[in-house]
Amino acid sequence: MKIAVIGGIGSGKSEVMKVAKEMGITCLSADEINDALLHEPVYISKIASRFPECVAHGVVDKPKLASVVFSDEKKRRALNDIAHPEIARRIAECDADPLAVELPLALESGMATAFDEVILVSAPKSLRLKRLESRGVPEARANAVMRVQVPEKELEKIATVILFNDGSLSALRAEAKAAFEKALGKRLQPR
Repeated sequence: MKIAVIGGIGSGKSEVMKVAKEMGITCLSADEINDALLHEPVYISKIASRFPECVAHGVVDKPKLASVVFSDEKKRRALNDIAHPEIARRIAECDADPLAVELPLALESGMATAFDEVILVSAPKSLRLKRLESRGVPEARANAVMRVQVPEKELEKIATVILFNDGSLSALRAEAKAAFEKALGKRLQPR
């Protein structure tokens, strides 16, 4: 059973993933996989060949790279063309069952169809901005990221479950636990 957890920045995906981990589900994060890749020489050379201004002495300047790709759609797609196949490969190599993957770019990466369940974590933009501000993310940066993310209406089309994260943390955690239990129960049912 492979479960994707999707949603926009600040929606609450990380909290839902904490619940999965507490339930004993193996968890992966596309962002964490990408962070690990940014320390691998072969991957760094791919970034350097496309974004030489963002790599110095074999180290990727992540803030500079983010600034470049979030201000230029063509460059963002070029980075995704480098990152998504590598991230997809790492996820496919994990044979854990059940597996939950925090996948912020489910549609952009083309990976959504590789999952049995897709849980969308949804929250109003104003609440997402407030959460990001409390984490030290400037509003301008948060808005820049939100502008380039796939609209939630598109994510709803691929979701098998939608968790509305507009209440308390305990309510979200309870909904997440129920969603994972239901998904795992489907796996145990005879077909």
